[in-house]
Amino acid sequence: MGETSVATPLVLSELTLTAIQAEATRAHLRHGDHSMLGKHYTSGDRLAILVEEVGEVAHELTYDQGGPAVGEGRREELVKELIQVAAMAATWVEFIEGFPH
Repeated sequence: MGETSVATPLVLSELTLTAIQAEATRAHLRHGDHSMLGKHYTSGDRLAILVEEVGEVAHELTYDQGGPAVGEGRREELVKELIQVAAMAATWVEFIEGFPH
């Protein structure tokens, strides 16, 4: 008897995936060869870019921005910064894997 496959639901929503793709595209169009896809960057350079974005997430969670609880602070800004982190990480993967652009 053949195996029955059960579709696994996606963990990330299409809305989130679309936002990550849009941010990665926006950043690449804005920075061109100086985006995360730029061939002249080292891993250290890419890490610095990613950490800078993580720093912006941390800033959104500081007490002067409303605190760490989503809803108490600047929710939209926090989501925007998290999308930027995800986009930079995903773009770095694209570079490592050598996907055509």
